[in-house]
Amino acid sequence: MKVLIVFNHPAPYKINFFNELSKHIDLDVIFERVKERDRSKLFYSEKKCDFNVISIKGISFGNENYYSNGIIKHIKHNQYDLIIMNGYSTLAEMKTIRYLNKHHIKYVLYINGGIINFNEPKWKKKLKTKYISSASYYFSPDKRSNDYLIYYGANPNNILNYPYSTIHEKEILTNPLSIEEKKKRRIENGIECKNLFVSCGQLIKRKNYFELIKVWKNIDKDNLLIIIGDGKEENKYLKYIKDNDIKNVKITGFLPRKQIFNLYQISDVFVFSSNEDIYGHVINEALSQGLPVISTPNVNASQHLIKDGINGYIVNNIDSDDFRQKIKDVLLLDTYNECIKTAKENTYELMANKFIQMLEGVLKR
Repeated sequence: MKVLIVFNHPAPYKINFFNELSKHIDLDVIFERVKERDRSKLFYSEKKCDFNVISIKGISFGNENYYSNGIIKHIKHNQYDLIIMNGYSTLAEMKTIRYLNKHHIKYVLYINGGIINFNEPKWKKKLKTKYISSASYYFSPDKRSNDYLIYYGANPNNILNYPYSTIHEKEILTNPLSIEEKKKRRIENGIECKNLFVSCGQLIKRKNYFELIKVWKNIDKDNLLIIIGDGKEENKYLKYIKDNDIKNVKITGFLPRKQIFNLYQISDVFVFSSNEDIYGHVINEALSQGLPVISTPNVNASQHLIKDGINGYIVNNIDSDDFRQKIKDVLLLDTYNECIKTAKENTYELMANKFIQMLEGVLKR
């Protein structure tokens, strides 16, 4: 089976997945841009691609937009069993989708997630509907993303679901660390606290870290919060922490994946404060290391993966008595087995196997 995927940028977690997928099919991938503008250069670690990377010429502008005739030129001169579009919003993607529809070429719209914006301008909804509704089939990670597609005109009978993941089976923790081992490794990392909470993500407004830090200022000092990541709001957060002499919040900056997982293993709870995320794969990554998760609700992964009171909690507002209570409650739960169980149901390997099944099913229709 020969397949083309058009994707926006070479995120390491996508390269991992495409490498897994390429074990089963002949895979070509076009990356529209070298990087997203608000991503750290460190995010784009060098990774070997086991699939064919197709280079095209184009113009990047704005945070995420891209214009090129290269995708269409490549499709004209190459034969594929199926074409997969990961997006529909850049000028290059729109132009390619119009070409595919004009020439009656079957294609799949593959999304990482989606949240309906009921307050968007009518013209924007109309434009989204035009491009989303025209796909032949849809690959979607969860029910809320299905609802998103249907809202913008997708035929629900043509939506197929896959287990979205950014972890390999071998990365899932096999045994929890003992209390003694956790204490030892915390000391080795210069961490002193009774309870260790951790979060990971870009330090941007949407992730809501500034509000989390303000709330954590009044949390019991025995509860240390470590935030992993960098971004354009980092200096703002560091200044606030310094000006308010907050001792129980630390920001590490960007960390390599191995260090992140090591930190997860010695932590007690993962906190995800985002105002909105079309998925939120860090939740599954945290669960894979045995961490229960406290998350806000407008995150697809929290709705899809978190079972309230079993492997974590969903709270409506982090500046609330409910959030403060859940911080206490979650420490009393025995969640390890449930966290690992959920992670094992969402791996690169399972995701790739499901993709193959869906691709074969689409080609038979």
